[in-house]
Amino acid sequence: MGKARWLVLVAMGIAFWVAIVMMPPELAQIDEKHVLWQASSYGVLEIARNLMRDSHPPVYYWIIHLWWKIGGFDRPYGYRVLSILLGLPALPLAFQIGRRVAGVRGGLGAVAFMMINPFYIFQLFLIRMYGLVIALGAALAWLMLRMRRRPSWGLWVGWAILQGVLLFTHYYSALLIGAQIVVLGLRRPRGWRVGFLISMILWGAWGIWLLQAYSGTMENTVRNLSAIPVRPAPWEVVEHFWANLLVGPLADGSFARAVGMGAALAVVVGLVLRRRGWRSREWREIGLIAWLPLGIGALIALRWPFFGARYFAMVLVPFLIWIIAPLMARSGLFLVALLVPGLIGLSTVPMVQSFPDAGDTREIGALAVMGNEDPILIQAWWHSLWPEYPAFRSYDWSDPRQRSRIISQYPSFWFIGVSLYRGNWEDWLAELRSTHLVDFSMEIDHFVLERRASIFHLVRKIPPTRWVPAGAQWENGLRLDSVGWIDEKVVPGRSFQIALRLSTDRLIERRWTLFLHLVDEGGRLWANWDAEPDPIVSEWIPGQEIVVGRSLMIPLYVPPGRYRLQIGWYETGTPGFPRLPLQQGGDSWVLGEVEVLPRIMASRIGAVVTDFVEMDPPVVRMVQGVDGWRLEVQMRWQSRGRAHTSGWQVRLSTPGGLVPLERVHPVPDAVVSGGGWLTEVWVSPPLHGTRPALNQLEILYEGQRIADRPVWLFPSEAGWVYGWLFLNRFPR
Repeated sequence: MGKARWLVLVAMGIAFWVAIVMMPPELAQIDEKHVLWQASSYGVLEIARNLMRDSHPPVYYWIIHLWWKIGGFDRPYGYRVLSILLGLPALPLAFQIGRRVAGVRGGLGAVAFMMINPFYIFQLFLIRMYGLVIALGAALAWLMLRMRRRPSWGLWVGWAILQGVLLFTHYYSALLIGAQIVVLGLRRPRGWRVGFLISMILWGAWGIWLLQAYSGTMENTVRNLSAIPVRPAPWEVVEHFWANLLVGPLADGSFARAVGMGAALAVVVGLVLRRRGWRSREWREIGLIAWLPLGIGALIALRWPFFGARYFAMVLVPFLIWIIAPLMARSGLFLVALLVPGLIGLSTVPMVQSFPDAGDTREIGALAVMGNEDPILIQAWWHSLWPEYPAFRSYDWSDPRQRSRIISQYPSFWFIGVSLYRGNWEDWLAELRSTHLVDFSMEIDHFVLERRASIFHLVRKIPPTRWVPAGAQWENGLRLDSVGWIDEKVVPGRSFQIALRLSTDRLIERRWTLFLHLVDEGGRLWANWDAEPDPIVSEWIPGQEIVVGRSLMIPLYVPPGRYRLQIGWYETGTPGFPRLPLQQGGDSWVLGEVEVLPRIMASRIGAVVTDFVEMDPPVVRMVQGVDGWRLEVQMRWQSRGRAHTSGWQVRLSTPGGLVPLERVHPVPDAVVSGGGWLTEVWVSPPLHGTRPALNQLEILYEGQRIADRPVWLFPSEAGWVYGWLFLNRFPR
C-alpha cells in the first residue's frame, strides 16, 4: 500500500509536468479572457452580480480573483498553474475510489489512465472551472463510498459543504449531487437525515441564487451555444463525452468517432469477460452516480443546446472507475488498449497554442507597441486584451461606475468600441474631447461584424507650465505664435503633451491637417499624430487666437535619446504630401527637443543574452483577420552596447521553405546604445495549408540565431470546434 501511494505521487508529478508542457503559457482563449476580465476588473460582489447574467456560478471566479489579489500575476500561466493545482487532487481521489471498488490494482489503473489523458490534461490547464469540478466530483464520490460503510458526523458535514462548493462552481454538478442523494437515500446510512437536512440548507441557498440568475444565464448560454451548428440526439451526447474522454477535444472528428466506437466495443467485451470477486456493489453505485447525471444531461440536450463534454467533468472520475475496474480485474491489456488513443489525442493538445481566437485581431499588435500601461474601457468583453498584454486592465464601458472611475482616476486610458454600435458611444466620446486629447485612433476590420472595433487613446489635458514664443508663418496665412510646454521628458509607452497658440491673418477656404512628428538627428520619423484642429481652420476668424492641444504617444520601439519635435500642415484628404510651405523656408517647424528615457524593468525567466542584445522569451500566437490567419510574434529586447534595429530577422521554417515575418510598425534603421527595453511586433503573411503542422520559429540578430521555438500552425482550412469534437476537420 505504501508503494502504491508513492506511485500516485509520481503520477501527480507526471500529470503536472504534462499539463505545464502542453499549456499555452502566454495566451488565453476567449472564455478564459472572460474569467480573467471579471477577476481583475471587479470585486467579489460585483463578480457575483455580473455572473447572474452569464453562464456560471461564482466560486471559481472568486478563487481567481483572490489569486490575482495575493500574487498580482501578470501573465496567463500564473492562473493556469493555479487551475492545474486545483485539479490535481482528482488523481489521489481516483486512486482511493478505484481501490475501494476494485482493489489497489484498480486504483492504480485509474490513475495511470488519467495522468496522461488528453481530456483531463486539457481541462487542467484551462483558466476555467473544469479542473476544479473534476476534483470536487471525485471528492464527493469518495465521501459517498466512505459514508456507506462507516458514516460519521464529520463525513456528512464534509459531504454537505462540498456540495455547496460544487453547486456554486458549475450548474451541472446538481445532476451528480442529485444522483448521490438517490443512492444514499436508498441505502440510508447512519445519520442520513441530519446529513440531508444540512444538504437541503445549501440547496436552498443555491435555489435562491438560481432564481436570480436563471433568466440571464439561460439567455446568455443558449445564445452562445446556439452558434454551434449541431443538434445532437441524447445518445450522441454520450458518444461525444466518451470520444472526448479517449482522445481529447482537439483530435480529428472522424478519428474520434471511429476510436470511440472501437473502444466501446472493447469495453463491452471486457465487461462480458470480467472476472468475479471484486466489489460489485460499489461498482454499481459508482456507475449510477456516473450514468444518471450523464443520461439526464443528454436528455436536456433535447430542449437546450447544452451538450459539451466538459459539462460532465464532475462525473469524469466515477465514470472512469466504472469502466476501468472490471477491465483491470480481467487483464491490464484492456487498459493499454484505452491508453493508445489517449496518447494520440495528447499529441494534438499543444495545437491549442496556435488556434486563433476569433476575438483577437490586429488591435492587440497595434496596442502592444503603442503603449501598454493604461487601463482599457471596452464596450464588449471579447475585446479585452488583458491576458496577452498584462499591463492592460480592461473595464466595462457600459458600467457607469467603472467608466467614471477610469476617467477620473487615470490621466490616460484606451477606449475600444464596437464599430457596429457606434451610435452608443460617439456622443460620449465627442463630449469627452472637451477635457481629453486623442493621440491614437484605429479602425479594425473583422469578418464578424460585432468584432469590428474602433480604438482610441485619450489623455487628460494639462495646462502648460511655460509658453515659448515661436513666430512661424505659413504661406496661406496660418501662424504659430507660441508653444506651451508641459514636460520635456517622456518614457516609451507614455504620451507627451504640448499646447499651440495658432492664428491666421486671412480667411482660409480649404481644410488643413496639422501633423506632429518625433524625428531623430538623422531626420528619421519615429512617432507622429496627424489630425485637424478643433475647430477646423476653415472656420477660424482672422486675428483670433486658437489654442490647440496636442498629445503624442511614444511607441515602445522608440530607443532612448534626444529627438526633435516638429509640426507642419498638409491639405486634408491627401496622403500627407505636398506639405504647406513656411514663409521662412521648409515645410516643418521645429518646436524644440524632447528626451525619451529608457524603459527600465527586469528581464523575464528564459531571457536570451548575447554580446550585443538581450531578448525576453517571445510571445507567439495566431491571429485571425479578414485576409486569413497569420503568425504574430511579440518580442521585447534591449541593447547591451551598440545594436542596430535593422539587425533583427524573424522567420518561420516550414517544410515548404522559409516564411519571413515583417514588423507590424516599420522601425527606422538606427543604432541603439545603452539599456532600455524596446517592444516590437512581427507578423507573417497569411498562412495556408490543410492540416495542423509543427514548424519552427527562428529569431536572428545579425545573421546569428539567438532563439527558436516549435510552433504549431493551425491553418484556416482545418477546423476546431471547442464544443463539439465531431466537427473537427483536419483535411489532407
